[in-house]
Amino acid sequence: MEIVQILQKVPLFSGLDSHSLSAITPLFEAEVFPAKSKILREGEFGDSMFIIANGEVSVTKFSDEGKEILITNMKSGSYFGEVALIDNQPRSANINAENELSVLRLRKSAFEKLLIEDKTFAINFYRNLLNETLERMRETATNLTSSKTVLDQKSTRLDQMDAELSDAKIVQDYFISQDPKTTEIFKQCGIRETYIYKPFLEVGGDFLNLKSFENQQVGFIIADVMGHGISAALATGVLRSAFAIFSKSFGSKPVALMNHLNEHFYEIFTSLFATSYYALIDIGNYTVTLSKGGHMHPLIWQSRTNTLLSVDLPGPGLGIIPKAQFHALTITIEKGDKMLFFTDGIIEQRNYEGEMFSEERLKQLYIKYCQERHENIVQSIYDDFTIFNDHNELQDDITLFLLEF
Repeated sequence: MEIVQILQKVPLFSGLDSHSLSAITPLFEAEVFPAKSKILREGEFGDSMFIIANGEVSVTKFSDEGKEILITNMKSGSYFGEVALIDNQPRSANINAENELSVLRLRKSAFEKLLIEDKTFAINFYRNLLNETLERMRETATNLTSSKTVLDQKSTRLDQMDAELSDAKIVQDYFISQDPKTTEIFKQCGIRETYIYKPFLEVGGDFLNLKSFENQQVGFIIADVMGHGISAALATGVLRSAFAIFSKSFGSKPVALMNHLNEHFYEIFTSLFATSYYALIDIGNYTVTLSKGGHMHPLIWQSRTNTLLSVDLPGPGLGIIPKAQFHALTITIEKGDKMLFFTDGIIEQRNYEGEMFSEERLKQLYIKYCQERHENIVQSIYDDFTIFNDHNELQDDITLFLLEF
């Protein structure tokens, strides 16, 4: 069977057009493993995904007592190791060849390059990965029974789900990322950046990214995808991919960038949306151009007046309506100014008494610590939030990001 025919039957690659198929097909390497060989070992690091062309494998995990427990069997057309394409974590299970096994192997290095270069492929992949992950979780929950023997096996499968969630957290950390070049530019110009990210679950829907452009310009985006957990986290993957693609051409044009992100998100999701805020920092001219996508305005501290700057800038969330209207506002910044970006998780959190932390409380704490010139304003705010919350469970993802000029 040709590689193209095999790929068309793999859910992760369904919906690919001829261009994407022709781009990914040459990246697969054919390999053969003898019967009873161990393809993947639990705990070892890997960099590849495998599709079974011919043969059968068993999926196992080790119990706390060291016993190898069978989770499931997989036959021709099945795939495994796909998480290795988007993280650098140890394998979560063993894969054993039950007979002579022919596979197609896709390496992470080649795959990452394709994700960046092919927008259509990236859209399909993240959407399919989201659907497949949710389907596996539904299947696991449905199959749980009261039988002790079966429960032992299902417990192992739940452990595997926990491992997959941990893998997803690593992927989420990839979404909360910084550009090393940007960090160096900020360091040279005396600009300081600090942030705190606390997901509601193991993974979440908050996203922020910094990217440097020519002429000492840096783009910053913060976003909050509706919902929690894996579905929201994978949706941030779509947003990150879109930002990586569109920022190359439109990073210095905030309104155009927001327009493209909105159309992209609207095209892919029918029941999800994201709030976002984009800031283009022009270090040479000491200005910041803001563009809003349904998100809260940043808290902008002006050192000259010792007050917060009031910002009035409209703009809907991403993915709500097609061809939405976005706007831009350019402000001048001075040395000592600060900009605090945040998601609604912190201001909408309620303590045991039902009291909301609120945006007003956040503002007052921010003003206080700016006036007192605290060394770590973000951490001080979060410490106060922790006291207010009194160890109550988080009700949403929390992200705070501070730029100090």
